[in-house]
Amino acid sequence: MTIHAFQGKNDPELSLEWVRKVEHVFDCHNYSEEKKVKLAIVKFTDYSSIWWDQFVINMHKNGERPIRTWEDIKSIMRRRFVPSHYHRDLHRKLQNLTQGSMSVEDYYKEMKIAMTRANVKENREVTMARFIGGLKKKIANVVELQHYMEIEDLLHKEIQVERKFKSKSSSKFASSSSSSWRSNWKNSTTVTNPKEDVIAKYSNAPPKGNIDIDTSYRSHDIKCFRCQGVEHIASQCPNKRVMIMMDNGEVECESSSDDKMPPLEDSSDVE
Repeated sequence: MTIHAFQGKNDPELSLEWVRKVEHVFDCHNYSEEKKVKLAIVKFTDYSSIWWDQFVINMHKNGERPIRTWEDIKSIMRRRFVPSHYHRDLHRKLQNLTQGSMSVEDYYKEMKIAMTRANVKENREVTMARFIGGLKKKIANVVELQHYMEIEDLLHKEIQVERKFKSKSSSKFASSSSSSWRSNWKNSTTVTNPKEDVIAKYSNAPPKGNIDIDTSYRSHDIKCFRCQGVEHIASQCPNKRVMIMMDNGEVECESSSDDKMPPLEDSSDVE
């Protein structure tokens, strides 16, 4: 196992994660405290290396004792890279943590990480109550009716319940999709009669010869171009005289050929 470099980025979770991994390495080896300090310091790079050098110089100027243990380094690193409000934020996050859109397993991991980083130590019954309280209601209602000795047993049961709910919901979705597809297929294959469509289209049209008073035009708007009268057309004009519009705007009547008097015959010409 190797120790990764620590760059000193302004991210408290990265700093805490680096310390945790270094401790795993130290747990696998029987290092002295002096060697632990040297192994940790040699992995400081970028900003963290500059910061550490300046920190040591200031210690010498102030006459403070040198760093001799790994615990001292962790304490100094927490003061510099983990803000004071970080743990308050973790506790607040832990209090408001719920499953939401996460799976049961992801929700459990998120809760355990927050508890570890916030250094929460509580009774297992309290932890199980916290875990159940943040679950979705339909899952919590099933598992809280039973008693569990360990939180791992509770977790496994909740994952099992979650899988059953997902299986049921996916079956319902597949069934509804299939019925919807069949319904759409039936509607799309329905054959219509074109004659019926034409009949339905013109069934509301007014009959011939009848003029509806509610139409967009009225009978008094019709004008005869023969006599200049209204309410009839030229072919239905009762007036046999043609009305001629002169250039000066006056109207002159002209008798049609039907109204002309036939010429009188001289009776003396008749034998």
